[in-house]
Amino acid sequence: MRRIGFMIAAVLIASTAAGAAWKEYPQPQLGFVVEFPAEPNLSTGTYKTTLVPSGTAHIYSVKEDHALYVATVVDLLDRKEEGAILLGEAESMITQLGDVTSISVSRVEPGRAAVFGRFITIDCRSGRVPDGLGQTSDTIQTWFKNMTGIDCPDRSRLIVNMFFNRGRLYLIQGINLPSSEDAPTGPAALRFSNSISFFAGDGSRNFADTFR
Repeated sequence: MRRIGFMIAAVLIASTAAGAAWKEYPQPQLGFVVEFPAEPNLSTGTYKTTLVPSGTAHIYSVKEDHALYVATVVDLLDRKEEGAILLGEAESMITQLGDVTSISVSRVEPGRAAVFGRFITIDCRSGRVPDGLGQTSDTIQTWFKNMTGIDCPDRSRLIVNMFFNRGRLYLIQGINLPSSEDAPTGPAALRFSNSISFFAGDGSRNFADTFR
């Protein structure tokens, strides 16, 4: 009985330690906060679609053996009034990466501060034939890599929480990599995708966000 107690305690301690590794990485200059399990790498990429000839993508990423965590923020500050159509185009593009398993409305912040977006889960599959005119599997994969710095390997589970807020497009993407005997997938990608919150226009944070 004592041995079982020690084993349970060890599991709880390990779980707590793993959870403690996650922390917020505020980016006030880009208006958002997200949690990572380690210090993210920063790079830049290009966001290019039919509606956006070229946009700068700020990329924050962490790679683990079993998962990838990527927050992409695209500057579209001169197109603040086009949020709905630009978000819709991004949703259309990202769903071409594979087989969509779910799409739902997403929401961040309470009350009048609420920001609504889309929450999408996709099983990545490079052979999927895109719906868009003139698009191919290769062009969709290239588009994704240009704005994230990574690939979405076949049989990976991609979880995306996406928003348009005050002239920026936000794609918070967790990827559970294909499982193997020594690299099981877990809920971390879901946790990451749900960890986003926004700064207010005056640079402050919502009171509720400070107690998450």
